[in-house]
Amino acid sequence: MSNPNLAKIDYLREVAAKLTNAGFGEKAAIAKTACDHLRISKAQLYRELETVGFKTGRKQRSDKGKSIVSVETAELVGGMVMSAMSKTGKKRMPINLALEVAQDSGKAPKVSAATISRVMKQNMCHPSQLITPTAHQQQRSLHPNHVWEADASICVVFYLNKKSGMHVMDEREFYKNKPANLKKIEKDRVIRYVITDHTSGWIYFEYVWGAESSENLTNVFLNAIQKRSNQEPMHGVPFIFYVDKGSANTSGLFRNLLERLNVEFIAHATHNSRAKGQVEQANNLIETQFESLLSFKTVDSIEELNAFATQWRVMFNETKVHSRTKRTRNQVWQMIRPEQLRIAPPIELCRELVSTLPVSRTVKGDLTIQHTIKGYGEQFYNVRHIDGIYVGAKVDVVVNPYRAPDIDVLMTNEHGEQVIHTVQPDQYDIFGQLAESPAIGEEIRSMPDSKIDQSRKRIMKQAYNAETQAEVDKAIKKRTPAYQGQIDPTAHITKHEVPEYLPRAGEQMQTEISRRQVAPVNLIQAAKQIRGLVGDLWTPECMAALKKSYPNGEVPQDVIPEIAEGIKAATQKPKLRVVGE
Repeated sequence: MSNPNLAKIDYLREVAAKLTNAGFGEKAAIAKTACDHLRISKAQLYRELETVGFKTGRKQRSDKGKSIVSVETAELVGGMVMSAMSKTGKKRMPINLALEVAQDSGKAPKVSAATISRVMKQNMCHPSQLITPTAHQQQRSLHPNHVWEADASICVVFYLNKKSGMHVMDEREFYKNKPANLKKIEKDRVIRYVITDHTSGWIYFEYVWGAESSENLTNVFLNAIQKRSNQEPMHGVPFIFYVDKGSANTSGLFRNLLERLNVEFIAHATHNSRAKGQVEQANNLIETQFESLLSFKTVDSIEELNAFATQWRVMFNETKVHSRTKRTRNQVWQMIRPEQLRIAPPIELCRELVSTLPVSRTVKGDLTIQHTIKGYGEQFYNVRHIDGIYVGAKVDVVVNPYRAPDIDVLMTNEHGEQVIHTVQPDQYDIFGQLAESPAIGEEIRSMPDSKIDQSRKRIMKQAYNAETQAEVDKAIKKRTPAYQGQIDPTAHITKHEVPEYLPRAGEQMQTEISRRQVAPVNLIQAAKQIRGLVGDLWTPECMAALKKSYPNGEVPQDVIPEIAEGIKAATQKPKLRVVGE
């Protein structure tokens, strides 16, 4: 059987020879016959003839490769078509309509849709080119348990009724155009949580009721990190947890759990499912390899479903070879080294960590702090070795999940960075005494000076101009003034010059209380006092006027000066003055 490509090449050579030897006016007929035979256009024919060495001999056009359609116009039309696309990528605006709108808007010349399409392709702005995905960079993990990926999906194969068991979903009954039917089974739908280990490809998945929530994610994560059985080697706490930016994944309680377990949380960009493509592929494997089996099995509860899922998961991770590693997932995960495997705390402590936040504790006089951990009771911790600790200091404390009842003391260094100090609880003897304390009569041991103690001693030596602490104590005992000869304690007083102020005129204020405190006098006593003030100006007429003014015989003492002034004013004669003086 002849090769069709070779046959076509031979035919093109025959056509090329005919065109070369053809006379004037004969080439058109030869070319038309060849086009009809090959079912191609004339332009395509001549392009293919060039591949076998035929040259038309025509001079190349000077404007070859140029177009009246500018790059800006091509990008405008391409952008219009792409902007009108649906979120699923369906093209809703054809190129000819976008071109027509651009032409009527004065943004494009009168050219055909084929022309604008060709220019768009040449300038990489054709809609089919614009919708192609952006190139992605592959990433790697360092070892098993370095990075875990997680994803939650609504199970599309079936729903599980708590009374009647599992039902396979009929696509004719449950789809987007029948929302009422979907609403009926909304509470019966199950959510599939899938977690994968990036290095080994190990798969863990579990089914839960309801919807995506921080509670469900927390429970699945805690189950995944625990040691389940010897048939499932993968366990431990990952160093990085990689998920999407769903509200359940980024909830405060779940993030707090990861922080307590010292797990770095990374959420990939929105609409970038490729970022965690491994767990997306795991979802596909579970749907096709496991959930497809549910059509032939009766499942009455979610516990039964998860038990079946566990059986399949154990088999899959043990027997199926990963395309990247060329080994089974269990074989690769078993390559983890001891320093890479962080054993998860007991499940009870893990659940406590969900809502555990650092608490403030006060350093006691013996440089210890007191803290209570659920399941371990109240403990005392010696923090004298931590830099910056002093009596009365406030420190943030949280349980160390990997070494409970050890705690982590959170401090901030001089660079503003958080430093974590892990502290063990103090040990006590059978009498309840601190085991490491010095025995009376055998050893004398003092606490190391804190930075506060060092500052205090240095300042006191400066205050009393002393070289040793003994000299300081001696100066204090003698009541020697601090900073004697170094400062003038009255300098801030004597440096101000205070002027002398002239007295201001005013009125003596009398209160009702002061008035009631002065007892009135009788007429005789009042007359004596007034006469003492006015002298010979006192007359019998003055006495008669006084009796008339105070018929009850009691004269207030505070009015006596006023009466005297009135008598003086009444008897005083005006002086004669010279006119113009």
